[in-house]
Parts: sequence; C-alpha cells; structure tokens
Amino acid sequence: MKRFLVIFSIASLSVVSADRTVSTPVFKIAVEAYPSTEESRILRDFIKEQIQSSGRGNLSFTFPESEKLVWEFDKAGEATEGTKANLQKLTQVDKLVLVSTEDGQALISFVDILHETLEYRNALPESLAKTLVSDFLSYLDKKNIYLALSHTGANTSSQVKINSLKSTYVAGEPIRFELETTEDNYVYVVLVPENQKGEPVLLFPNQIQNDNFVKKGEKVTIPDKRISFRAPSTPSKDRIRAFVTREEWKEFQLRGKKEDSFYHLLPPAVTGTKTLARSLVAPPSITSPIEQSLVTEWEYEILSR
Repeated sequence: MKRFLVIFSIASLSVVSADRTVSTPVFKIAVEAYPSTEESRILRDFIKEQIQSSGRGNLSFTFPESEKLVWEFDKAGEATEGTKANLQKLTQVDKLVLVSTEDGQALISFVDILHETLEYRNALPESLAKTLVSDFLSYLDKKNIYLALSHTGANTSSQVKINSLKSTYVAGEPIRFELETTEDNYVYVVLVPENQKGEPVLLFPNQIQNDNFVKKGEKVTIPDKRISFRAPSTPSKDRIRAFVTREEWKEFQLRGKKEDSFYHLLPPAVTGTKTLARSLVAPPSITSPIEQSLVTEWEYEILSR
C-alpha cells in the first residue's frame, strides 16, 4: 500500500505545483481517516495531496477529535441522529471525505454537510487503491464542474443574447431558442437543472452542431431542428446558461455516445487530455476556464400537464 502511494503520487503530481492559488467556486473539504489506522492515514494524506495540488478543493484543517466521532448512514444515505449532530459542528466545511482500510478493503465515502447525506461510497481491495482514488477524483471533478456551471455569476456585459425562450413550458413540450453574439466568440450553452442530482446538459455544441464558434451578428437556433429537446416530466425551475469565451475550452473534452443528441462536458482529470499532459503548468483549478467566462442566464419553469 505504502509503495503504491509513493509511486502513484510521484507519477501523477510531477507536473503539478503544490503552491497553486485555488480559484473559486470549489468546495471546502475535510478529509478524515475513520477508523484511524496507519494504512487509512496514509491513504487519507494521499487523497488530501491530490485534492490540494490539483485545485479540486479548499482543504480544511483536521477538526478536534474527529477520529473519535461517529459517522454512520442508513441504506438511503441519510445520516443517523448521532452523525447529524457531528456534521452540524462542521460549520466551515462543505464536504467530508471519510477514508478507511479494513480487512484488505479500501473505502472512500463523500458526505454532503449541508444536506447531511452520503453522496458517494465505493470500496475496492487495497491492491486496487489506485483505481478507487481515480474513481473518487473523477466524481469530485464532475461535482466541481456542476458547481462552476451553476454558480458562476451571470454578467450583464456578456456578448451573447438568448431569444425566443419562454418563461414556462409544460412537460413534453419542445424547447428551442435562438442566440446571437455581438463579437466573434466561442459559445457554450448548458442546461442546469434545478435538481442538483441531475447532470448538466451541454446543449451547444452538440452532435449535429459541433462547431460552436459564432461570428458577430450570426444567429444560431438551439437545438437544431434535427434534434429533439423537450421539457422533462418533473416540475422544476431550470436554467439555460450561455458562456462566451475568446478561447476554446481545450482543457475539457466533449463526449457522447452515437445515439445521444447532446455531449457531456468532462474535465481533463477524467479524460486525460493531451493538452494537460504536455503542459508543465496546469490550470488554477479544474473549473477555471468556466469561471473566467462571461455568462448570460435564462430561467424557466417546467409545469406538469
């Protein structure tokens, strides 16, 4: 276990500076070994190093007597009463990572402090600790991208306009709108659902409209008439967010199956892009290109039939 952590940390962190200034939005994260053993503390420290050096979060200091506290959740991921009381003490933390190694198994749990729920849990044999850590970091990357897409502030000086979006739609109704820019720009359009458990949908570029460089004054209908995009059956208040950037988001990868109409926006840590592999200086955080982009936002409500 120790040997793996040393080798893996050297290989994965050799091109990353540990003195990086972390951009926001990222989560404030506490990482604890529970129960505390020599092996679980080694794994805990390795995960902390990965999060800090890659800009995936702001790490909090270990809180007093954390290893003596109770961290228990039911089958639905809800915290027990004793665990809720302990989570309520963590006022300066957004997320809690619990790491353990017992009976030859390595376990990582990811807890949402505000909602007092277990978001992620995965266990693998200690010999597969590398796979376990990679899976967890991939999950954290997706959470950070959702946070950036959701919370990056809308800007009145954004150079993109959204037309033809209504304020309400009924379930199953087609959603289609038009956008135009006042300058030549790359444009990314994302649907951010009200329910945070639902993943954002990258509406543009998409499998049909895969060129997202829009020239000044050009009008683009999204989605193309060859693609069906309809209001979901669950009532909600969703948001369409249009991001305008001078530079293409090269750090991110667009992935989608052939049968899908829309791409998924994946971070470099998940896809291992060649751009970062060649670079000696990684971005300030996984979400920095999103945070630096001008945003136009439109909120609409989905009504049940």
